Amino acid sequence: MAEGLKRTLGKPGFDPEDYAREIAQKSDGDRDLLEHRQRVQNLQDDTSLALKKNVYQNYMQFIETAKEISYVESEMYQLSHILTDQKTIMNSMMQMSITDKEETPKEKETPKEKEDKKKNLSTLLEKVEGCSHVTEVPGRYLVHSGALVELDPDSNTQIQRVHTFLMNDSLMVASWIASRRGPVHYKFQALYELDSLAVVNIRDAGPMKNSFKVLVFPDCRVFQAESPKAKREWLDSLDQAKKSKAAADSQKKEAQVKEDAAGDSFDRNNPFADNDEEDQDLPLQSAEEMVRVDWIQELPEDLDVCIAQRDFEGAVDLIDKCNEYLEEVPQSPALKEYRARVDQRIKHLTEVLQHELQGLQGGPKAARRAVLQLIKLGKSTQACDLFLRNRTMAIKRSLRQLKMEGSTTLYVNKLCYVFFTTMLEVGREFQKDFSSNNGCCSAFVVWAKLELETFVGMFARQVFSSKTSLSMVAECVEMAQQYCDKLCEIGLDLTFALHSLLVKDVRRAMHDGRDQIVEAIRHRSMEEKWRAYNLLTPQACREVVKEMEDLGLSNFKSLMYDDCWIKLTPNMVTYTKQLLQFLDQCLKLYQPELHMVLVENVMMIVRCVGKQMETALTAKEYTKSHPFILKNASFVFEMVVQRVERRFQEHVGKPAKQFQELRTDYAKLRSLARTPTTEL
Repeated sequence: MAEGLKRTLGKPGFDPEDYAREIAQKSDGDRDLLEHRQRVQNLQDDTSLALKKNVYQNYMQFIETAKEISYVESEMYQLSHILTDQKTIMNSMMQMSITDKEETPKEKETPKEKEDKKKNLSTLLEKVEGCSHVTEVPGRYLVHSGALVELDPDSNTQIQRVHTFLMNDSLMVASWIASRRGPVHYKFQALYELDSLAVVNIRDAGPMKNSFKVLVFPDCRVFQAESPKAKREWLDSLDQAKKSKAAADSQKKEAQVKEDAAGDSFDRNNPFADNDEEDQDLPLQSAEEMVRVDWIQELPEDLDVCIAQRDFEGAVDLIDKCNEYLEEVPQSPALKEYRARVDQRIKHLTEVLQHELQGLQGGPKAARRAVLQLIKLGKSTQACDLFLRNRTMAIKRSLRQLKMEGSTTLYVNKLCYVFFTTMLEVGREFQKDFSSNNGCCSAFVVWAKLELETFVGMFARQVFSSKTSLSMVAECVEMAQQYCDKLCEIGLDLTFALHSLLVKDVRRAMHDGRDQIVEAIRHRSMEEKWRAYNLLTPQACREVVKEMEDLGLSNFKSLMYDDCWIKLTPNMVTYTKQLLQFLDQCLKLYQPELHMVLVENVMMIVRCVGKQMETALTAKEYTKSHPFILKNASFVFEMVVQRVERRFQEHVGKPAKQFQELRTDYAKLRSLARTPTTEL
């Protein structure tokens, strides 16, 4: 039947209204319509499931195809770049004379022209912030400059205003400083070598007017000039600068080859040359010769390829190999120029790794690759900062996924588990990645303290509410302390920080619990009859005795008589339970800062009970009940207070001398009695 329904619904020209009308006419009642509706719904679910399976099966193939497209695109760009360079070289070779000729007077630069070029380049230091390394390269001078607007390559929207400086060997882009002070108008942003960039003219279409594209593998930047004339000037200047650079490089290579050949010929034809000295001087090379080694010259392009292919380990290995080689090269203008080219790639690699860390999602181990490479590049501070930021976002995502379901204690248990387990994993990964960078440990401690503050904020909103009892507060805080103690496994103790963040809320919770007990004592005191507690059955009496013994009153059984009577009032038994339970709950929340708060709260509850007894002893209607009242007073101020002192000392480790003042209150009660007291 399902196949028939599927064929019916899939027919060309299917009309749902006619189909529904036909089904309604043929059906016997609502039941048939509901069954048919269920069959249609089942068919819809099956179709949706089949579509999902097909999408999932083709998803991996789609990813692989996208990767291949990306690789082909990068290869096409490299091929286009190579063809452009070859065309430039061919044009320059065609313009050069076959025979060596002396420079004409027009080609020679006068000292004044050289001085003007240096002066123009030095003005960059006054206008652009952070470009001192650009002006230090010998032989570099300014060709053209002007204001442009950078556009987004995808949406064609304006990104920022920039000022671009074209030099004889490179292109510098500087961003506009909005709140500038003094002569500095721009901030250095990027420097691109003319050898590594390609310029593409963009046809005017819609908002894309007077624009051109600069391709710097693997980036693409689009700039917009203010007029067609300005755009033409930029395109001509860039093209002429690239040609001049290629011609100058070609002349240098030819001159070097001729110089080497002439030197070798002279040494071979010199009959007075000392062969030993020749052998000793042979390995010595100039800085320019050492920099012109093939693999050194190809290294910047190799770095570009590694970065584009996300081979970060290979790029870092190439940089280490290059740095090791360049340490043996003497200081020279050629070395400084080459260093600038490599530093540009290092900066680009650092930015890519930083972006990789910012966008990572997953556990701490997922960030290890980018972190280790940044550390090898000498960027341990940035690696530490980005690693911890990444973990902050991961913790926030994990905590946001928690749902408030069930009791508060269940939610708090999940909250503590997720937070402190993640902190423990982050700490272990941090120790592995930054084991050789002890200076980053302080940053980790500061980060952990800030994350703990965020956690305590969420914790306090759930735990310290007006509806939460002191017993639940104590249970939740004790749970958080137990989880926090686990951080000691990685040498991180945040217990003191946790206590300091919770102390205000815990103090308020203690005061609220005390006020509830005091209010209950005052309310019940108006109904107190000062009669013994009759529990009616021996079983009920034994249960009360066991409950009080569990609270630490081991001699409470001596107050029972006639199987179901207790020599105390019902309210006094209730007050004792509340006091001892309040003490146990507060001891779970105990901190040195709350020592006096806990002592004063306990003493206030005991004195409130004593105030009730004092009122009864001074009242005429309870004159005959004085012996019984004093028995209750002796129970509270001797047996119960002794238990409080002993329990407090066991937990804190030292006695509270303030409890001695309660004996003075007991003596005052005894003096108010008109009959002799009877000891328990």
